[in-house]
Parts: sequence; structure tokens; C-alpha cells
Amino acid sequence: MEEIVRKQQWWIGNFALFMMLVGALIIYTTMEETIKNAYLSRSVIISFLVLMGIFIFYISRRKMDVVLQTHLLSLMLLVVPITSISFLPYAAVTVWASSFLFLMIALISYQRIMMWYAIFIAIATSFYVMWNADTVTVEIDPTDHYGRIGMIIIGVSIALVINHLHIRNLNRLNDLAIQLHDTGRCDEETGVLNRQGLNEVDFPRPEKQLIFVGIHLENYYELARYFGEDIQSQVLRACIERLKRKLPPYQAFARIEAGTLLIVMEKPDKVACKEAMEKLSQEISIPYEIEGHHVYVNISIVIDNGEGATDNRKRRVQQLLTALQEAAQQNERVMCIDQAWRKDQELRVKAAQSLAQANIETDFHLVYQLQYDVRSEQFIGLEALVRWKTSLQGADRPSVFIPIAEKSDLMIRLGEWIFEEGCKTRKALIGLVPDEFTLSVNVSPRQLTSESFMPFIERTLLKYALKPQQIKIEITESQSLHRALKRIKTLDFPVSLDDFGTGHASYHVLERLLPLRQLKIPKQFIEQIGASEKRQSILESIFQLSQSMHVECIVEGVETGEEVRIAKEIGIHLFQGYFFAKPVPLEEIICLLQKTNEGTIH
Repeated sequence: MEEIVRKQQWWIGNFALFMMLVGALIIYTTMEETIKNAYLSRSVIISFLVLMGIFIFYISRRKMDVVLQTHLLSLMLLVVPITSISFLPYAAVTVWASSFLFLMIALISYQRIMMWYAIFIAIATSFYVMWNADTVTVEIDPTDHYGRIGMIIIGVSIALVINHLHIRNLNRLNDLAIQLHDTGRCDEETGVLNRQGLNEVDFPRPEKQLIFVGIHLENYYELARYFGEDIQSQVLRACIERLKRKLPPYQAFARIEAGTLLIVMEKPDKVACKEAMEKLSQEISIPYEIEGHHVYVNISIVIDNGEGATDNRKRRVQQLLTALQEAAQQNERVMCIDQAWRKDQELRVKAAQSLAQANIETDFHLVYQLQYDVRSEQFIGLEALVRWKTSLQGADRPSVFIPIAEKSDLMIRLGEWIFEEGCKTRKALIGLVPDEFTLSVNVSPRQLTSESFMPFIERTLLKYALKPQQIKIEITESQSLHRALKRIKTLDFPVSLDDFGTGHASYHVLERLLPLRQLKIPKQFIEQIGASEKRQSILESIFQLSQSMHVECIVEGVETGEEVRIAKEIGIHLFQGYFFAKPVPLEEIICLLQKTNEGTIH
């Protein structure tokens, strides 16, 4: 309502300035004989009108208390009837005209203050004219004064009624607008703020001093699938109530997506924020009892501590959503957004822009890392690894540019180039390695689901006269893997499941992937394994699973003899990592294999 009043007073300021300038112009063009007996000179009247118009315009634009602003505007408008009285000997009627003009301006005012000023000025100036006018000079009969005063009283009464009805209707409309606005800024299902409502919250402290906490229910959509939408909604509301009880005082609580909540609060004093959120995650994940159902929820939490944060609130919320996706993909229960994370995101944005202009033939190249069998003490294969030649520092890491490429059709074109280059390399190794020596090529889920993938690899194998068994397809464990199962089963060459244990594959999925050739254990399960009994147990469990399925088990990322020793004790004999060979260009691979065949290295 206050904003509406301000806009209306801006209009009054515009109108008053216009009328003052018009009045000044009229005075300027008036004949000298008409105003020669006026109480004020022409130049004084003109200057007074112009200055008052500018001053009223200025007041209407100032940010001040609305009531005080209305008083000032009303006092400034008094110049209209006061100046008109200057013409009393010749034009007393202008006093009534100017008073009614002021009354009409006040009629649409939201503030009654201006209305009372208008009534007072209209009546007071009329009585002044009646007592002081020279009725003979202006040819006005004394009884005319009573008639005009009566008309003013009737006009004032009508103005009061109109003003009352006008303001009452506007208040009703304003109340309705507030209700609609409140409805639009709150989430209908849960009653908390929605994203629009969050954007409108005015925080008492600078936002960089506040932490944004994003909470995502990872199995939100599964709840509807298994229990129904009503149970899903009840679980969400119960989760919100539990959060409100467990959280310290907060500034805002919003639902920004279906199963994603955001809380804005001050950083707890003398408390490690991440540790507090890990504890909160455990408490929120305690099963919910809903209509006889024992419902579990999986929670991911991302904490934005404001370090290096942008002043753009919408962008900060979007960064939080991006981090929640990363946390889910990396199976992190609690993740923090800091300045380093933001710099990494900026790098990814720049990398995406640069990748869009990259030339596959000239800007990419392959390096190869050999795979070693400690049992037979020989190299049994190698993996093709893509590298990007770019001036953008840090963007050449595969962990940066590969996920970006996978989000576009660039991955299909790049994947086809990698596959063909890998086939060229395997062709070049004929005579240096046995037929069963395999070259592993990573294939993205996007490629596997492409209609052009199968015809392409068939043509390429035929082009380089290679057997399917000489090329090993490496696929990454992910949710997209499920959509590619039908494609996988049609392939007639060995398949390796990369980064096993970090994604979503289950034993049931692995059974459907048969004939799977190999499980590839990522570096994170072997790194510093000597100091972690838990990692040793995980590694042993994965090996036993591979044995039960009659597939190979290879560990990548090995860097120390200790890691190799422990893995060998478990039963693993296939390795890939810096301990045995670094990723190098093809020329070095050929040289190394030649020396191996000559028996110059062991």
C-alpha cells in the first residue's frame, strides 16, 4: 500500500509542476493593465509559481515517511489559492477555481491528510474573498458569496463521500492483491516459501554473512512410485517439520524444487558447520511412520558458507542446486560450497564455451596407459585416454571437460574419433603384442543410446580388420547404464565396467550385463589401503563378487608397492597405474613394448 501511495504522490508532483508552469505562462502573457493593482508583481508571481512547482516535484520524488511527505505536498500546494488571492480586486472568482482545483487533486489521494488541507483552504479562501472583495469593483453581489460558499460546502461533502468510497475500494483491491501475492510466494503443498518468495525476502544482514543450506530428498520421486503421491507429500511435510525442530533459528525456509529445500540462517557460533549438518542429516534420515508405512529417506546436504558468493541471490541458489546434483552423483551426504568450488564452476563454464569451438581433429589427442598382470608378469592391454589441448588453465583435466562434453552431441563425435583412433593404434600394435592383447576404449552412455553407435563400430572394425575381442569397451557405472543394457548385450567384444562401486549398478544389473568381462575398481578404493581396514574389506568384497560372476577384476590408480601387495593377497592380479606405467603417447608405448619383447626390461 505504501508503494502505491508513493506512486500516486509522484503523479501529484508531475501534475503540480505542469500546472505551476502553465499558471506561470498565463501570468506572463496577461496584459499589464490586468495585474497592475495586484498585491505581487508579475515577475514575483511567475518566479514563485515555477519555484513551487519544482519544489513540489522534488518532494514527491524524495524517499521519506509517507505521512510527512503528504503534509509537505499539501503545504506546497497552498501556493495555488494564495497566489490567486493576489488578483482579488479583479478576479476573485479565480480563488474559488484554484481552491476547487486543489480539491480535485486531493480527491484521488490515498491519504486523507491532503483531503483535509483541501477542504480547509477551499472554505478559508472563500470567506476571505467574501470579507475583503470590493464587490462594486468586481461586480459581485454580496448574496453571491453565500451561494458560492454553499456550493463549496456541497462540493466538499460530495468530495468526502467520493474519497471515502474511492479509498475503501482501493483498500479492498489492495487486500486482495496482498492475498494473491502471499499465495504466489508460498508453496501450496507445504506452506513454506517458494523460490519467488525466497527472492523477495529482505534479510536483516548482508547475504554474504549468511549461510545457505540446501537439503535434497534423493528418493523423493521413488516415494510416489512406491507409496503414492499422498504419502510422498506427507513425508515431505514431516521432513520439513523435523527440520524446523532441529535447526537453529533461521532467516528463511523455502522449497525451491520438488524434493529440494533451502534454509537461510546465520552460521552457528563455535560449531563446525559441516559436522553439525552431518548430524542433522542422520537425524532427518530416521524412518518416518506414515499411515502404517515405515518410510526411509536419503538426504543430501550442501552448505554454502558465503565465501566468494555473488550478490545475485538467484545465481547463488542455482549454484546450490548444481552442488546438490554433484553431491548426489558423488554419494556425498554433506558437501560444502566455498571459494574454490565457485572457481571450479567458473572454470567449467569457460571450458564449456571453449569446447563448443574446439576442433576434434586438432585440439584432442590420445595417450595410452598399459595394464599389467602380476601373475604372468607381462602387459596384457592398454587403455586409450583422451587429452584436450587448450590454453584454458585447468580445463584440460578429463574430470573437467569429459562431463561437459557428455551433456552435448560433442561426446558422440568425440567418442567416435576416440574409438577410431584406438582401432588405428591396435592395428599398429599387431606383431608387437599377442592377439588377446586388448585396447580399452571408454564409451559414454550418450554414445551407447545413439542410433548411429552400433553401425559405426561395425564399420570401423571392418575398416581396420580387427577382431571384436581385440577392443574392450569400458562403460561407466551410472543410472544411464540401465538404458544402454539392450545395446550392451548386442556387442560381440569384451565389456569392462569402469569405476565400479561409485554408481548405481546392482548385482541384478550386473547379471543382465553378462557377458561382462571385467570390473574396474577405481583409485579411491586402493589409495592408502594399508591404513584402512574398511577399504581392505570393500576391496575384498568386490573381488569376491567378481569371482562369483566369473569376471576379471582390475585395480586402477595403483601408485605404491604396498597397494599392489595387499591387492595380491586378496587375490587380484590385474593392475593399471603409475606404479607400472604412466599414460604416454603411442610412440613411447611402441618403444616400451619393443624393449619388453627384447627382454631388456622386466
